[in-house]
Amino acid sequence: MDAELEKEEQARANISRILNELIDGYDRNLRPNIRGPPVIVRSDIFVLSIGPVIEINMEFQVDMFFRQRWNDPRLKFNVTTFDELRLNTVMLETIWYPDTYFYNGKEAIKHSVTTPNRMFRISPEGNILYTSRLTVVAACMMDLRKYPMDTQVCPLSFGSNSYSEEDVIYAWKYPFPNESSAIDAADDLMLNQFNLLGWEGRSHVKVSNRIGNRTVLTVEFSLERHIGFFLIQTYFPCVMIVALSWVSFWLNREATPARVALGTMTTLTITTLGWSARAVLPKVGYPKAIDWFIMLCFAFVLGAVIEFATVNYFTKRRTGMLPGMADDEEDDIAQAEVEKVEASLMRRKKKRFSLIRGFTRYQGKSVSRTPSDEERRFSDHNNSLCSDILNCITGNAEYRESRLRRSKDQKPFNSVSKIDELARIGFPLGFFLMNVLYWCIFILDY
Repeated sequence: MDAELEKEEQARANISRILNELIDGYDRNLRPNIRGPPVIVRSDIFVLSIGPVIEINMEFQVDMFFRQRWNDPRLKFNVTTFDELRLNTVMLETIWYPDTYFYNGKEAIKHSVTTPNRMFRISPEGNILYTSRLTVVAACMMDLRKYPMDTQVCPLSFGSNSYSEEDVIYAWKYPFPNESSAIDAADDLMLNQFNLLGWEGRSHVKVSNRIGNRTVLTVEFSLERHIGFFLIQTYFPCVMIVALSWVSFWLNREATPARVALGTMTTLTITTLGWSARAVLPKVGYPKAIDWFIMLCFAFVLGAVIEFATVNYFTKRRTGMLPGMADDEEDDIAQAEVEKVEASLMRRKKKRFSLIRGFTRYQGKSVSRTPSDEERRFSDHNNSLCSDILNCITGNAEYRESRLRRSKDQKPFNSVSKIDELARIGFPLGFFLMNVLYWCIFILDY
């Protein structure tokens, strides 16, 4: 036991001595090989999560372990008892390390719970491994023409902030053509609105006239959007609203209040759905796939309103109901009734004279008949008819009101317009063909 404690104390003493020797005379402001070849910084990434992806800001978020490796000859040491020194990240404040920054980064967070999530190791050959956990919010210029059936490629680019390729060269851990092998992701990586199709790593030179050319490493994430949310949130409700507007074709064409209310409600609802669907999207200068669908649905709803206006126009025109004629309508009805009654009276008088001659004579003798039930009913009806004529001529107010009440109590005729009959077939058929064309255009490349 004492021997083990003695070895441990000796190891600590050796590490302390090695670190003191390495730091002694070390200038962290100078890169390794200051007069020699450039420092090669090899990087690799392990992705923990991606998201959220925010379309309105054209950005996405990546949580990852970011690793960098380089060689510093000034940190070589000759110790056979250690394969590498696993040091606290405080040591980083005393040595040189790359000034890496993300070119399209908007915001970055270094995790420090419960301690700074960083790792620092030095091998006897002077090879340094520096790992840190970062959450980076990066810009992603999206093409939303096929939204929400789109696939986006979001890049994450990084390189040196101040060193040109004459001083520092960035490269992936594995050389070309296996650069993408330097990027890995967690097995349980899932996104709410996207499928991660894959990623690709590449390197290129960024030309700058101010500080010279710089090498840039880029990893591109291919993200395919889930359409299920948008089917439930936008597409199905729009289809239901359009179908609801077709109810107007089955209503009586004289039911103006009901058809106007239905058309107004469906128009406002489809407009509200369009606003809510575009609220989370940037104000781009081109229509998106979802915009086309909402506009087409709005056109069908508006078409139903225009169809009713057409039916109502031809209905009013056919009946001749003009506003200026409403005041004289009752007088015209009364005059027409008088003319009908007078004509009927003349016909009935002729019949009455024929009944009077019903007294037949047989061999010079007259025989009288007892009036039959039919003749009595005719006499009663004739008396009632005369009473109606008298009331109509004298303008009896009670008689006039009773006639108006009877006309109101009569059931109206439920007329059907030919335009409505055509719309019942044409609108659903047109909407079906529109959907077939729409989904064929936008779903083929999905």
